[in-house]
Amino acid sequence: MLALLGVACAPHERREAQAAALNSPPLRGLAGAYTDPAYLTGLDFGQHSHWLQPWRAFLETVPAAQFLNGVGIGFPTSDGVNPEPVAQMLAKNGFRTVRVEVGWGNINFEDETKLNNAGTLGRILAACRRWKLRPLILLNLHQGVPTPLEMFDRAVLRDAPRGSTRLELDSTAGLVPGRSGLSDLTDYWAAEVLVTAVQGQSVTLSRPLPVALKAGVRVKMATLKYRPFSAPGSADYEQTMAGWRRYVDTVSRFVTASLGTAGQADLGFDLEVYNELTFGAQFLSVNNYYQPPLVKYEEESIWSTLVEATARHMAARPQAFAGVGLGNGFSNTIPWPASSGQPARVGALGKHPYHGPSRFPADEPKGEGLGQRGQPTRAVPTYSSLFPEYYGTALQTETLLRDSAPLKTDIYGTVHGRFGRGPASPVEVWMTEVNLSPEEAGVTDPAAARALKARSAARYFTFFLNKGVGKLHLYSAIDGEGGDTGYSVLQANFVQYVRSNTTYPGNDAPYTSPALSVTRRLTDALKVGLDPGLRQTRPLQVRSLRDGHDHVQFPAVGDQPPLHNREVFTVLPYQVNARRFVIAYYVMTRDLRQTLKPEAYTLELGGLRGEGARISVSDPMTGDAVPVDVQARGPDSLTVGLLATDTPRLLIVEER
Repeated sequence: MLALLGVACAPHERREAQAAALNSPPLRGLAGAYTDPAYLTGLDFGQHSHWLQPWRAFLETVPAAQFLNGVGIGFPTSDGVNPEPVAQMLAKNGFRTVRVEVGWGNINFEDETKLNNAGTLGRILAACRRWKLRPLILLNLHQGVPTPLEMFDRAVLRDAPRGSTRLELDSTAGLVPGRSGLSDLTDYWAAEVLVTAVQGQSVTLSRPLPVALKAGVRVKMATLKYRPFSAPGSADYEQTMAGWRRYVDTVSRFVTASLGTAGQADLGFDLEVYNELTFGAQFLSVNNYYQPPLVKYEEESIWSTLVEATARHMAARPQAFAGVGLGNGFSNTIPWPASSGQPARVGALGKHPYHGPSRFPADEPKGEGLGQRGQPTRAVPTYSSLFPEYYGTALQTETLLRDSAPLKTDIYGTVHGRFGRGPASPVEVWMTEVNLSPEEAGVTDPAAARALKARSAARYFTFFLNKGVGKLHLYSAIDGEGGDTGYSVLQANFVQYVRSNTTYPGNDAPYTSPALSVTRRLTDALKVGLDPGLRQTRPLQVRSLRDGHDHVQFPAVGDQPPLHNREVFTVLPYQVNARRFVIAYYVMTRDLRQTLKPEAYTLELGGLRGEGARISVSDPMTGDAVPVDVQARGPDSLTVGLLATDTPRLLIVEER
């Protein structure tokens, strides 16, 4: 029978434990070693697999302090939200870092040492300072407001059909050829069509009008402080890059002053260069504003040159950027940037690994599929998926583990992996945006949506912060209107509260979302006995994993076996101090919309001094204790019987 060691057990848990112990058939083990580098290094670019698990290529014991410092979220910047109670709610529930966007367009057009939104940003940073939240400042140049600019409008004098390259306006005063233009014609896009010449009330356009304009209509226009990025080395490029450096300086000075950290060895914030290439990216190339293209050059070069210029600027001014981490945000939505190609001042590659529901075989990706033993197969199982670790698996090219792992892999001559620059200069991964949206996954009941976000948050944090991710920012504290069925992590009633109150609620329990509660329980467990200076951890091993139920994620198909639950049994060790370990474990089910009842496993761990150790298990989803059966203890091993489900439980080992 599973024995509970000194902790209370709910009756249903006790019944489950007894049934599992009394009715278990013979135990079966894994198809191969729990950990094998080939699970990752044997995957070539373009290959995918439903059976191979690249996250099992390595097993690291991560310092608990590293986990605690990596728990993050996107912070709201709306004037309608009071940042003080938001920061307090987040800090109370275990969050340590917040992502705040301060776009280039926030810089004052006339005086580039000033910010247009200084009041709002100052209040946010003051709240961060008070509640010890480390800001990650997103430096961005969204095409809607890409640089400092002046907005205005003009009236059209004569009809201009779609495709026109000339336009007559009621006034051309103040227009600057090459920097003034028509805005928001087809998208949120400042100076989308530039004025290239002015003659009287007539202007020549940089490309044909994408829409017809009627006489009398007033069109939005803008004058950009800087031209869109052009060929490296050109006058346009150098002027725009100089403006970018001034922007970096202005933002950094303001953040430092607001945090009160001037002169310290660590200024208390980090920077991320750029957001996503999936939208708002037109300003990255001048040719997006001209037809035909203005100049022939390698337009994608800006993906690296902007990061390199920022890194050089920071390296040349060490006191102005003391302790400030720098992340490459161009890699957020593309797989090609690698650690080996990053400037020395860059410490992280950004990732935004969003992925919604999939159904196989309908969503089977192109490319070569691999089976359980890495051999080519055409077999495709039938199942649905919606789970946080999607990009930690091999379900499509490319896995995020390629960059976060301590292993090196060569993809077309480029070395990927955390230590691609060498062991003394690691490049970690920062997941600066990620989450699941219940409503996009078909979950529209608010209570069910809140529960789904709690389950996903627990798996996001415990998995990725153990697999080479240094920061993970859930998107977002408040998204849109802040409804419970969307991305918002704060509960809807609290969002409404902070829009009309300046003080924190006296009783915050009714306002605390399940996602925040589980984050608090996770972080609280890792704070007990914390040694914040622990760097060198003890490696643990999974020596065996067995079960007697043979449960599967999907059955056998074609020439391939089932994917047994034990093959996706996830073990994530954290070390709190020299003697205390917190080991998260769960079954990495493929669809979080379905719940997994607790099922029994026997786990043998190596590297732990099991003799005389105190053993317990807790469930951060509920805060309850969970049964554990200590089956064997050794000077370097521990064998336990566990009940696992599809959300993390914590095996806590306090060595003698």
